[in-house]
Amino acid sequence: MSKKFFKKIFVSLVLIAVLGVISAGCGTTAPPITPGPTGPTTYTVTVISADPWCYGTVYVSGTPTSAYLLTWGSATVYNVPAGAPIYLVDTSGWISHTEYFNPLFGNQIVFNYW
Repeated sequence: MSKKFFKKIFVSLVLIAVLGVISAGCGTTAPPITPGPTGPTTYTVTVISADPWCYGTVYVSGTPTSAYLLTWGSATVYNVPAGAPIYLVDTSGWISHTEYFNPLFGNQIVFNYW
């Protein structure tokens, strides 16, 4: 057989091998990405009165809780989601300003003005 024929077979085998390596890839497939540990979805929050005019029923996301904040006191509220608006409503129906709960700043909300 001629040299040209062997050269064509050799080049063809090399091309098939290169295409096989390219199509097969160099390593194993990457493992699936799993999310890391997640934190709690709700929190226990302590609402604190730091002003004599800050008292009343604690509202979370527009819903009254069973917690009542006394002047200079504290109240514990359970199942508060992150970002929830928290405000007070006194016995006369007056609504305080709104604090937004952010667990990055701790689990306390301080009302120091109405």
